[in-house]
Amino acid sequence: MATGWIREYADMAESSDGDPVPIPMEPGKDQTPVTFTTSSPSAAFAGTTRFIAVNASADFHYAGGETPVATTNALKVAVAAGPLFMGVRPGHKIALIAAA
Repeated sequence: MATGWIREYADMAESSDGDPVPIPMEPGKDQTPVTFTTSSPSAAFAGTTRFIAVNASADFHYAGGETPVATTNALKVAVAAGPLFMGVRPGHKIALIAAA
């Protein structure tokens, strides 16, 4: 069984000139870790969440949406790649499944 960690972010960082920088602005809010072997969804994202970071203890595949179900045909993320950052919609979730 693997563990996935999800951190939610509301804003992107800004340069000293006020220009947006494509990295999330801390502090983020950590969700309760998700344990997974089969498809396991996260909690719904908060109303202010626009971006997330996802990391896991093992390689995984993922799906996102209102009621996501991850399959091993979905995009695979290697744990060695480090955290995965993505834009999301409030109220949506991410589901993780162990890589085949």
